[in-house]
Amino acid sequence: MKVAILGAGAMGSALAVPLVDRGHEIRLWGTKYDIRILDGIVKGETHPRIGVNIPKVVKIYYPKDLPKAMEGIDAVILGVSSAGVAPVSEQIKDILNRNTPILIVAKGLEEVEGEILTMTQIVEKVIGGSDRIVYISGPSIAKELAHKFPTAVVYNSKNLKLAENIKREFETAYYRISVSDDVIGAELCASLKNVYAIAIGWFDGFAKKRNGLEMNNAKSAFFVQAVEEMACIVERMGGRRETVYGLSGIGDLLVTARGGRNGMFGMFIGMGFSVPEALEEMKKRGVGVVEGYVAAEMAYKLIDGKFNRDELPLFYSIYEVLYEGLEVSTAVGRVLDSLSKLG
Repeated sequence: MKVAILGAGAMGSALAVPLVDRGHEIRLWGTKYDIRILDGIVKGETHPRIGVNIPKVVKIYYPKDLPKAMEGIDAVILGVSSAGVAPVSEQIKDILNRNTPILIVAKGLEEVEGEILTMTQIVEKVIGGSDRIVYISGPSIAKELAHKFPTAVVYNSKNLKLAENIKREFETAYYRISVSDDVIGAELCASLKNVYAIAIGWFDGFAKKRNGLEMNNAKSAFFVQAVEEMACIVERMGGRRETVYGLSGIGDLLVTARGGRNGMFGMFIGMGFSVPEALEEMKKRGVGVVEGYVAAEMAYKLIDGKFNRDELPLFYSIYEVLYEGLEVSTAVGRVLDSLSKLG
């Protein structure tokens, strides 16, 4: 197959590795934010975000070369950030064959013309054709995939036949794929897990204030609460609870909660940083957008009014810490009061 990967960041570039191993022709296109990465790849340098050299057979395309990168392709992968999905979809809508499958790896919710939309909803709105869209979810750290460490993901589509076909073409011994038709469930999990990872990170911050004494008991309790709330949200919004209990939910939440920028951001808040101070500290460390911070606001707009606050004590506590100045210690106490309901 001829596959265009749009976005030369971590995940887009990492996906080139298994697809090259399957013998496909890979075209890696970068946005204006990827130019430095593209220059490095052309020079044979290690990709700065995934620590490997991109296979030499991968064809590199710069921002101006998008039409050329899209010529005669059999599939396109949107590997840009969630904020980039809408503008890149606009760029390709008139040059993309109407039958070409569109795969999406971006995780998040975005506000488009006053409406909160998932990634697939944005693509459907801009390009159309929901039956050719496949959403990739599950625990997939780009650097691990690029190093060919075992990785298991879910390809979600309303068109299960398409998902199965893509699975057969893309799967390798180390990149394993299952399929599902619960697209909304997978997308909500992908966004919400970043929000909940912030709260689990609070306890790493508390630990640093207590000479490094870990607080795994509390982290475990909050993890269970997060899963329960994700299941509640997914089911109410039209998805299936079992999606939350699989790779797209628990699997991805576990990976995210064990490290990464969302947990780090939560750690700073647990250490006593204000939210603006924590964001500034992340910026100093060269970390880009904290997905969970943005996702918390988008998810709040999406679900507020559809739930009683006592149904989602952890989510609303996270939101109030991030956007309404609630003290993190007060938030933790509030959530602990609700844990007796879990059993």
